Order: sequence, then structure tokens, then C-alpha cells
Amino acid sequence: MKSVLLISPDNVAKKMSGPGIRYLNFARELSKKLSVILFIPNKTTDMSFENESFEIIIGDKDVLKQKASNVDSIVVQGIAFRLYPFLKRVKKPIAVDIYDPITLENLELRKFLSIKERVDYHETDINLLLEQLSIGDFFICASEKQKDYWMGMLSAINRVNPVTYTDDVQMKKLIDVVPFGFNDEAPKKTKNVLKGVWPNIGIDDKVLIWGGGIWNWFDPITLIEAMKDICCKRQDVKLFFMGIGHPSLNVDTTVADECIKRSKEYGIYNKNVFFNEWVDYNERQNYLLEADIGVSTYLNNLETRYSFRTRILDYLWCDLPMVLTSGDYMSELVEKNNLGFCHEAGDHENLADKILKLLDDTDKYKEAKENISKIKEEYKWSNVVKPLIEFCENPYISSDKIKKVKFFYKSQGLIKYYYVRVISKIKRIIKKKFRK
Repeated sequence: MKSVLLISPDNVAKKMSGPGIRYLNFARELSKKLSVILFIPNKTTDMSFENESFEIIIGDKDVLKQKASNVDSIVVQGIAFRLYPFLKRVKKPIAVDIYDPITLENLELRKFLSIKERVDYHETDINLLLEQLSIGDFFICASEKQKDYWMGMLSAINRVNPVTYTDDVQMKKLIDVVPFGFNDEAPKKTKNVLKGVWPNIGIDDKVLIWGGGIWNWFDPITLIEAMKDICCKRQDVKLFFMGIGHPSLNVDTTVADECIKRSKEYGIYNKNVFFNEWVDYNERQNYLLEADIGVSTYLNNLETRYSFRTRILDYLWCDLPMVLTSGDYMSELVEKNNLGFCHEAGDHENLADKILKLLDDTDKYKEAKENISKIKEEYKWSNVVKPLIEFCENPYISSDKIKKVKFFYKSQGLIKYYYVRVISKIKRIIKKKFRK
């Protein structure tokens, strides 16, 4: 049996975000056929791994270094090569997970900084990304659209070359699609959490649910404006945000703060719109199963075009009809398969109309639920991980690395990478103290 080391880019705990969820489920699925070691960066965790069939390393870099030298393959994502530089010297087949086009995400995340800060950050992000693309032997992304984006970058640094093309004219030995998924097991409700339980959410109210956190690259403000419109017509529609910030990181909550501010100004805060801190991963189904519609709204921009909204997979898991913004992979899935409605980005009136239409049109609502059950099978974790399992069962060093093909990447070193981040952190601390 082949062995694989999975290095999670984020904490794995009862409360966790998408990357941690992804790597926990990678470990669970791969351990059915492989000997799996999961490294998580948190020093402690409140999650029990007693019943798991994989080995766990909780934040111990020395053990990580030792295990990295003894496994058959390694799977990484994010800034792993910066945090654990010894991985660059380990002569093992490495799969690099690029399901999150972080440079595009950060264009939105950092839009409230000065243009100089943004450019400095961006240059170090690009260098980090090019380093990953030069080191990896196999790459996984979230969709065919994303794959086209990454093929362009791989081509630019010469990873798409005569050697890799001869290996596989479709380039699937170099890059393949492993999207986000959801549990193979059907969701089971264990307790009531919203209707008739949460203050001001009645047993007969209609609940719109926002899965995951409120990040700066989303557009929940249009949703708040739509709720203002809806509340002028009826009071039984409630919007519940499952999370605000991040369960383990100190992230910029500018957009979330603006949502709360507007909700208070409109008189719908904790009356029709509710903001929860974060929901435990193993309890999320209780909230989703009580909801009537899953919602997610975002901007019409480059980040949206190449995104893969991971928490929307939970809407599919719970057969939840949805209203999304047009322009990304998930909205195309909804429109193609009639899983709900999509609205034009930034148009709160159109969004309000779509929400009310889906709530009031019982035939359309029933059809959406039936259609979800027809297409959801392919997004189960056991199905989406197949290309990764295939690589880990038969790992290889990419042939262009063996033949020493020249890659067009040159490291900037770590000084600028950390300098930019330290200076930015100092500025945030000073700004925060000045506000107080």
C-alpha cells in the first residue's frame, strides 16, 4: 500500500473553513486505499480523530519533516513551501492543490489597502505561486474553467513543453480537476437550531441561509439591500449568515462590518437578518436542513469568473434550492440544471424578485429540489477525489523535471515576502490603536 502525506493549509477543528474541510475529507477518502498521514498546522485541536483510519500530526514540524522523507508522495496547498522549506529538498512526487486562485482572490481581499501596498503584496503572491508551479509534479484545480487559467500560467513558465506533451497530449498527467465535494452520507438532523429556536425566527418563517463566512470578495451588501426590499413586502423572510469572519485567522471584515451597519440602519438587524459567529462543521446540516433557500452573492469580476464557491456544495448536499449571482461555475450549474435562480450582480431589486419568486412558486421550488437530487452524485467526496487517488497510488516525478527542462521562474527570496507582511501588520496595529 502506497503512503501519502497531506499537508493541510488551515486548521482542522470543530469550527473550520474550506481548506481545512477539504484536507480532512481528502484524508478520509484517500485512507480507504492508501496509508495516509494528515498534518494540520494548529498546535491543538478540539476535534477527535480516534475513529479515523489515518495518522494525524498536530502542528509538529519536526515530525512533519521526518514523515516527508519516508512517504511515497506529498500533497500541499497554499504557502507550504514557505512555511516548511525542507519540502523543496525532499525528492518525492508532489501534488500541488491550486483549487483556489489566490492572486485573483487577493485582488478583492486587499482592495481597501493603498495601491502601493496592493502591488507589493501582489508581486510576492505571484512569486509564491510561480514557485509552486515550478516544484509540483501534478496539479489539481476545481473546474475545467480553472484548468484553462492554470494551463496558461503553466505554459508561461514552460511546464507545458514537448516532454510533458509527449507524456500526455491532454496534459492530465500534469493537471486534472478535483473540485470541492460533500459527504457521501446523507445529512441527518440532530437538533432544531433556527425555526422556533433562534430569537425572532418563527416556526413558519422562510429562511435564507448563507453558508460559510462573509469575505471581502463576496457581495453580501446587495443581499442586505434585497432584504430591505423584501421586508417592505413581508416579514416572514429571514436571512441567516452561518459565519462572519474566520474561525482561526484574523481576517479583514470590512464587508461584514458594512453589512451589520446597514442592517442596523434599516431596522432589520436581529429581526430579519442574523449574523452568527461560526457553525461547527459537524452541525452545519442542522442549519441547512431548516433553511428554505441557499444564497450566495458576489461581484461581477475576475475572481468570480474563476472561483469555485465551496460552501455551495453543502446546498447540494442538503437538496437546498438556491439563488446565486450569475457569472461563475456554480451559477452556470444552477442555470443549466434548473436548481433555482440566478440574478445580475449588484441588482438588489432583481435579487429580491428572484428570492420571492422561488419562495412563492411551489412547482419551481419542487422541481429545483428534484433536479438537485439528480446531479449531486458526482460531487460526493468519493467521486471528486479520484484523480488525486490515481496519482497517489502511482506517484511520479514529472518527466520534465527529470529531464531538467528549463522553467522560467526565479525566486525573489523570502525577505520581501515577509517584509511586506510585517510592515502591513504594523500599520494595521497602529491604525487600530489610533481608532481606539
